[in-house]
Amino acid sequence: MKRRRKIFLWLLSIILIGILGMVICDQLVGHSAKGKTYDTIDSIPHRKVGLILGTSPISSFNGRRNYYFDHRIKAGAELYKAGKVDWLVVSGGDYRNTENGYDEPVAMRDSLIKQGVDSARIVLDYDGTRTLNSIAKIHDVYGQDSIAIISQKYHNERALYQAKHLGIDAIGFNANTPGRRVSWWRNRGREVLARVKLFIDVVRGLHPDIKESIVRDFTKADTDILSVSHIETDYGDLICLKPRMNGLKMDMVCGEIPSPNDNSIVLAFAGAFTGTEFNKGHANVAGDHVAGGVRFKGYRCKRNTGAFTWSASSGPKFFYKDYSSAFDKAAKEGGMGFAQEMMIHDGQKVPTTRPLGNRNVFRALCLNSDGQLALYESQGIVTFCNFIDALLSQGIKEALYTDMGQGWNYCFYRSHQSDTTPKYLHSTSLPYASNFITIKIK
Repeated sequence: MKRRRKIFLWLLSIILIGILGMVICDQLVGHSAKGKTYDTIDSIPHRKVGLILGTSPISSFNGRRNYYFDHRIKAGAELYKAGKVDWLVVSGGDYRNTENGYDEPVAMRDSLIKQGVDSARIVLDYDGTRTLNSIAKIHDVYGQDSIAIISQKYHNERALYQAKHLGIDAIGFNANTPGRRVSWWRNRGREVLARVKLFIDVVRGLHPDIKESIVRDFTKADTDILSVSHIETDYGDLICLKPRMNGLKMDMVCGEIPSPNDNSIVLAFAGAFTGTEFNKGHANVAGDHVAGGVRFKGYRCKRNTGAFTWSASSGPKFFYKDYSSAFDKAAKEGGMGFAQEMMIHDGQKVPTTRPLGNRNVFRALCLNSDGQLALYESQGIVTFCNFIDALLSQGIKEALYTDMGQGWNYCFYRSHQSDTTPKYLHSTSLPYASNFITIKIK
C-alpha cells in the first residue's frame, strides 16, 4: 500500500511540475510581448515589411472555412492600405498533397489581391512551415531587422518572443480571433504546448530549416509576369495560371522536355496529345501542329476537334472543327499551333469524345471572360463534366483540353522575372512526352 502511495505521489508530482512548467512558459511569452502588440490601425507604428503567418483557408480540423485565415488576410490588407506597411510577406507551406491541403502562400496572396493589395508588393515564402522559420528568414535571408507580425494575439506573442531571441525588432498586429469558443480553446491549448516547445527549442539551440535562400530587394517591386489563383466553385476548385502576355512569346517544343533551369521560360506545359514512343519527335504528336513557324504532320486523332494558335502579330486564337487554314496562317506569321479536344467554344459546351464521367486531374488552355489567355487545372481529381462546368462558372469563352494526370501534367512556372527557381504544378514528366507549350520572355 505504501509503495502504491509513493508511486501515486510521484506521478502526481510529475503532473503538477509539468502543469507548472506550461504555465510558466505561457506567462513568460505573454509578459515578453507586453506593449509590443497593437489592436488598431491608428496605434501601430510603420514598418517597411509586414509578415503574415500562414494558415490554410480551409480548417484541417473539420474541413470548413477557416476564419483565422480570413481575419489575418483582412488585417494584413488593412495595414497595407493604411500605409502602415509597404510590403507583405506571406509565409506558409505547400500542402496541396494532403487532405484539405492548400498552397498557403498562394492562397494568402490571392486573397490579399482581392482586398486591394498590389500583387507586386506581396512576397511568397514557402519556408513558413514553422513560425521559427518564418521569423528567421525575415532576418537571415531578407535582411530585415524590423518587422510587423500579423496573426492572432496569442500567436503574435510567441512570434515576438522568437523574434527577440533572433535579434529582430518586431511588433505585432492582432488580427481578430474567431468567436467560436470550441475553436478558441482548441487553438489556445495548442498554443500553450507550442510555447513549451519554444523554450525546449531555445535550450536545444535549434536552428531554423530554410531551404529557399533568394534575397529580396524591398526597395522596388518585382515585375509580376504571371499570376496564380486558386478559385472555389460549386463543381470543384480550380488553379489558374495567367501569364501577362505583354513582353512574352509562345512556341511549341517537340522532342525534348523544357528545362526548369531556363530562366527565360515563364510557363511550360504539355500541349497536344502525345504517343508513347521514344525519339519520334513530331511524328509522336497527335495531329498537325506548328512549331517555330513551321507546320508539321503528326498521327491521326479523332479527339482533335479544336485548335489553338499564337503569333506575335495575331495573338492567341481558338478554333473549332475547321482549323487547317489557321495553322497555315500561324506558320506564315512565324507562330505556333496545336490541335486538341475542344471543350468550350463561344462560351458554350461542345460535344466531347472523352466520357463526361471520366475522373482525373484535368487541364485546359482557356480564354477568360476578359479576353486574357490562362491555363486552368482542377484542384485534385474531378469528373470531366464537373471540370467543364467549373470553367463555365468562371465565364470561360474558349477551352481546349491539354492533358490529365500527374505524369502528363508536368508543368512549371515563374511568377516574377527575378525567380531563378520555378514552382511546379507537377514536377515529374513522362520520359517519352514529345511536345510542350512554352511561354517565354522575349
